[in-house]
Parts: sequence; C-alpha cells; structure tokens
Amino acid sequence: MEKLGIEHVGEEKRHGRPFSAFTLWFGANLTIADFALGSLFFGLPFSSIIVAVVLGNVLGGLLLGLNASMGPVFGYPQMMISRAVMGRAGNVPFALANWISTVGWFTVNIILGGYALQLAFGLPFYLAAGVMVVVDVALATYGHDIIHTFEKVMSVVLGVMFGTMTVLAFFKMGSNFSAYQASASFNLYFWALVVAVVFSYLMSWSPYASDYSRYLPRTASKWKVLAFTMAGGAIASAWAELVGFFVYVGANNTHLNAISALASVSGSYQDFTLLAIVLGAIAADALNLYTNSLSALVLYNKAGRVQTVFLAGVVGFVLALAGSSNFGGFYQSFLLTLDYWITPWIGVMVGAFFVKKVVSGVESAPAFLKAGLGAYVFGLAVSVPFMNLTSYCFPSGCINYVGPVANLIGGADVSYFVAAFGAFGAYALIARREKT
Repeated sequence: MEKLGIEHVGEEKRHGRPFSAFTLWFGANLTIADFALGSLFFGLPFSSIIVAVVLGNVLGGLLLGLNASMGPVFGYPQMMISRAVMGRAGNVPFALANWISTVGWFTVNIILGGYALQLAFGLPFYLAAGVMVVVDVALATYGHDIIHTFEKVMSVVLGVMFGTMTVLAFFKMGSNFSAYQASASFNLYFWALVVAVVFSYLMSWSPYASDYSRYLPRTASKWKVLAFTMAGGAIASAWAELVGFFVYVGANNTHLNAISALASVSGSYQDFTLLAIVLGAIAADALNLYTNSLSALVLYNKAGRVQTVFLAGVVGFVLALAGSSNFGGFYQSFLLTLDYWITPWIGVMVGAFFVKKVVSGVESAPAFLKAGLGAYVFGLAVSVPFMNLTSYCFPSGCINYVGPVANLIGGADVSYFVAAFGAFGAYALIARREKT
C-alpha cells in the first residue's frame, strides 16, 4: 500500500519509465464515458464527426500531456503543484473544484458501469453500482503503483475487447450507415458542441496528470512524458468514441441508451461486450477516486488518504443512485461545465511551467500569488462573450445566454479555447514584465 499522500516524492522513491504514461492513459480512456459520447454525435455527417473527434482529442491530449510533464520535475500531485502558481489560499477553489469534478466523473462511470452489470447479470442497479464502488475503493486505497499495474493490464485486456466491439459494430451497421449518412446534415452549433464535449472529456484529466507521473525520476524527459501521455489518451479516447457511434448506428434505435444499444448490437456476445464496459468504468474510476483523495488532502491535510477514498466512494454511490434516472442531460451538462473552470487554470499552469520556468515553491508559497490568480480571472472574463449557455437546462427552464461573439458564429461555443489562450497569454506577459 502506498505510504505517501500529497507529500513530496524523494529521489530514493522515484521509479518507472515515461512509457508508463502511455499504458496508464490508454487503459484509463478505453472506457465507458468515452464510449457513451458516441451516442451524442448522432445527426452529424460521419466526415464531420471524424474531424471533431480528432480535433477535440488532439487538443485535449496536448493539454493533458503538458500538465503530466510537470510531475517528474516537482515530485508533487497536480493540485499541490498548483499551489506554487496560485498560492496556498488562492489554490483552495481549484482543489475544491477538482474534488467536485472527480466525484462527478466517478459518478458518471458508476452509472454507466452499473447499467452494464445490470444488463449482463440481472442485478438491481444499487447492487451493481455497489460492486463497482467496492472494487474502485480497493484500487484507490492501495494507490499509485497498483493503479499503474492495473492500467497496464487493462490496456491489453480492453484493447482486445474494444477491438472485438469494433468488428461487431462495424458489421452490424450494414445498410444502416448509408441510411444514416443520407439523413445526416451539418450544423455548426451542433458540431461545435461535439468538439466541446470530446475536448472536455480528455482535457478534464489535466488536473490529475502529475498524480501519475510524480514518481518518475526527475531526469525523465518531460517531452517523452508529454508525448506518451498525449498519445495514450488521445488514441484510446478517439477509438472508444467512434466505437460508441458505430454501435448507436448499428442499433438503429434512437430511444436506446448507449448500454442498451451495445447489448442490442452484440447479440450472443452481449456478456463479453458488457464486461468490457464494466472493466473500462473500473479502470477510469480508479484514477478518479485516487485523485479525488489527493485533492481532499490538499484541502484538509489532517485527514488520512484512506479516509478520503472512502468518503468519495460513499458520495459517488449516493449520487449514482440519484442521477441514474436522467443520465443523458446530466452527462452533457457536466462535461461542458468542466470546460469553464479547467481551461483557464491550464493556461496559467502551462504559462508558469514553460514560460516563467516555475519548478519549485510548493511548500514556500505565500497565501496568494497575484500573477496566477489575475491571469486566471482575465482568461475566464475574456471568454464570456464566446459562451453559449443555452444547453444548460433545469426544471425551471434553460439559461438564455448567448455571448455576442458566439451569436456571430452560429451559436458555437469556443470559450474554452479563448479562456486557455487568454490566461496563458496574460501569465506570459506578466512573467515577461517581471523578468524585465
């Protein structure tokens, strides 16, 4: 069992090779949440879907890799590294947001994996969800090395399983694909929404990134860590999303959820493909739960890591029971919400590490670091005119806000990119001024 929580990893405890970043992010992204995204693409021409999937995953994977490259240099988890840029107190909102995000992702995977277990073995949903929570709590409790080993195994097992699913879905589509293409049409707003959710999924791992690279030797090439992280995440994520789309077209029933569609397409292989979904959900949630425990320790370091793992397990289980009845709307809104807080934070972090060359100061950080916080606020503020919030709907109605720039480009929301570049640019200018 791992002994460290959020403490610095000394050189005597460093081990591993940069390639481990590939197997970890490949295994963690051949997963159910990625697969479920495929059902959200329905209606766009296939060529437009390919462009959106490639663009979203390349950009999302790049941001993930940039953050993972910080781990070997600092030897701290990602949210501890953030202290060196935002300050001890200034970092609290980001650690809290990450705790909420990780619980949310944990819940998403429990819901989808629970559905799969329910279909495969006829279990009631609460029992299926409970089985998944117990397995993930065990993995997260044992910690970093066990998770890396598990993901290495899953990268092979899930690779074979998703390969089988790809073949089944491809042949099941048949004439359905031609009929789908004939009825599909391009819509800029919808296409931008697909890019947003694809990008959001992969880049939303960024606040986790250094949690799984901090044990690498300090001499490990940050460019290799970046490249292997980006490749593992982007390849697996794009593959799973396209398989999900193929399954949805093959099922030819818009009323089915992603799991029911998979069962319909799989035929006599149903139990095998549903098992792949369950294992993928466990693989992703091992990271969600472990990182959640580290974020909790950043907020309250007097707690024990095992205690924080158990707390998140209970919270996620309760949320899964509550959110399973309206999963589609919950999932899309959750993904888009992640864009708004994470992307300007990434912009600041990348500016600090690659431009200002911040490589220390975690323990000695003051309460607030104005450069980081100011650049973050600037990035978030300049992105507001590019936002389209009309997809956020509640029982009382939908949010009726379309920014002036978003309105000019057909309602497409590109605020997440503006926020990242705006925050990065602002921090780079501040760093240059301080250097001068």
